[in-house]
Amino acid sequence: MALNDVEEDLPYTMGRLIAGARKKKNISLEELSQGVMSAEDLNFIEKDDEYADKTTWDFLLGRLGISPLIYECYVEQEEYDLFKARKEMREISNQIISNGLMSNERLRSKNTAQLKLLADQLEKRSQKYAALLNNVKNITAAIHQIFLANMKGYVILAKQRGELCKADALKLHMESEWKRIYSSDAVSWIQKPHNVLMAVYEQEMLFLLAQGYEENGEIEKAIQILTWLWQQRKKGGDPEENTRVLSFAAWKLAALEWNINRQEKAMEICQEAIDRSIQAESFRGLLPLLKQRLFFEKQLKCSQEEWDEQEKTIGVIDELFAEFHENPYGLFVLTTFENARIADEIIRIRRKEQNLTQTKLSEGILEPESYSRFECGKRKLRWAKKKKLLERLGERGNKVTLLLESDDPDVVEEYQRIQDSSYREKYDLLKEKIYDLKGKLDKTSKINRQFILHMQNNIDVRFFQILERKQIKMKRQKEIKETASKFDTVSIQEHGWSRTEIAIIKNIANAYRDDKKVEIAISILRKAIESFDKETIGQESACLGKQLLWETLATYLGDVEKYEDAIFYAKKGMKKILESGSAKGISGELYEIAWNERERKAKPEIYQKKYFQALKFTILFQEREFIIFLKQREQEYKK
Repeated sequence: MALNDVEEDLPYTMGRLIAGARKKKNISLEELSQGVMSAEDLNFIEKDDEYADKTTWDFLLGRLGISPLIYECYVEQEEYDLFKARKEMREISNQIISNGLMSNERLRSKNTAQLKLLADQLEKRSQKYAALLNNVKNITAAIHQIFLANMKGYVILAKQRGELCKADALKLHMESEWKRIYSSDAVSWIQKPHNVLMAVYEQEMLFLLAQGYEENGEIEKAIQILTWLWQQRKKGGDPEENTRVLSFAAWKLAALEWNINRQEKAMEICQEAIDRSIQAESFRGLLPLLKQRLFFEKQLKCSQEEWDEQEKTIGVIDELFAEFHENPYGLFVLTTFENARIADEIIRIRRKEQNLTQTKLSEGILEPESYSRFECGKRKLRWAKKKKLLERLGERGNKVTLLLESDDPDVVEEYQRIQDSSYREKYDLLKEKIYDLKGKLDKTSKINRQFILHMQNNIDVRFFQILERKQIKMKRQKEIKETASKFDTVSIQEHGWSRTEIAIIKNIANAYRDDKKVEIAISILRKAIESFDKETIGQESACLGKQLLWETLATYLGDVEKYEDAIFYAKKGMKKILESGSAKGISGELYEIAWNERERKAKPEIYQKKYFQALKFTILFQEREFIIFLKQREQEYKK
């Protein structure tokens, strides 16, 4: 979400960040733009955020090995409509992937009629998506075409498995699409050195091409491409984002290596992929990899005791995904649009909340009649006009807001690493990172000052525990007023909040809870959640900030014996975690459900099941402190 108070424009734009990262990695304009735009277009993007959109930024960040979760922005309604269409198409393509990943699974469809149905559904949606691209900027069109090429690849894959087309159809399609972008066949291309990494859609292209070679019996080519793709894990980029496609590449590569009697190599690849998913606390590709390892070990006649334990873990994951109706065998949807807001919608909502007439709001910016047509969706406005309207309404007018403002991508990416250290209460590491970051950040940026103050207070409150309750409240209020000087706990729902601000609001609520004023704390959290639910993206998606509010609200509702409500919000958080393919926070949510079920006198088998699921995941993802916490309570849940 964007910040609320208008501040002076600082030179930290997405364009400058991309330019800084490109130069730091010694990548030319031609290399970074290859196949998707001209070098001239990329040069414009680096100079002006208004020239591009979120789809373009995410793609370029992927090629630079930078997580797309480092910023928040405004998007157009048409851009969000395309995202929703991609999400629907991904659900179908994931069913097709599932069909080939595992045999004898609940998601596997051997029936030719079912495969044809999936292919037809995806083909129709692809045609509709292509029609929507008529409203897309030319600069972004080539990126959307890569996505469409992949979707057509899944259509062909489904038809091949249903024996509805030739065995070489997928190979020929993906070869043609790759050559269209890179002016070279993929096998030749991967043998040359490249400074640029692969964006997620490009990784998926190679994965599908390898599938095509396998389907056509060209196993060595498939292994060659998958080996190169799997090696990309060593070349930087956020590990959680990279596990989206690379885990499946590892699964397929290990299977092919096993089939040609290179068992040791297959086991090594499979185990490393599992280790990386666990390190990233990610479900992406984890379940098929765990099943693959179990199959390998049974073939190699490893310990029966180890088999039993692995089967229990696999059963817990499978059961949990089935309970929440999520597919653990697919490429999970990119969730970056959850850090976006639709600018036109914000202007309309805020005008009505502030009881401003259309004439009053538009005065000096555009004619009232033109504004009326804009608000009715009958006229488009240039960003310069929207910026002025947003700022008049107290919203940030910059199209992009970096979570930490710097030209150095390594500094900007420290945001998530520091947040993770705080969430995991690794305070020695947190202190070290904050100390290092202070020397690198521009202190004239309110966003940077706020983040440093927020994290320093977290250390003082949680680690040193040196502050009194009144001091804590005052310090938390000071944090948020760095960027929202008019903040109060009464009108939280009338603003849109950044990810850092949501974390601060959660801490303000926590200060009231510690002061035995739990109902006030609950009211603050509910209002903050309401601020998301007023907006389309906030209603339909749950960004990390909203997920944090759900988790905290579930705990506070349990404090006041509203156990059913607490379970409701804990399950909403669970649903979001599984939908995104992340595993961060999964153990905590499960324990929250177990505790509240036990307190409301549910049947023992209900809360025992959730408790032991929580324990299983803490062990799987190596959450040492939480393992100790749960083990200390084991007898309570065994009764």
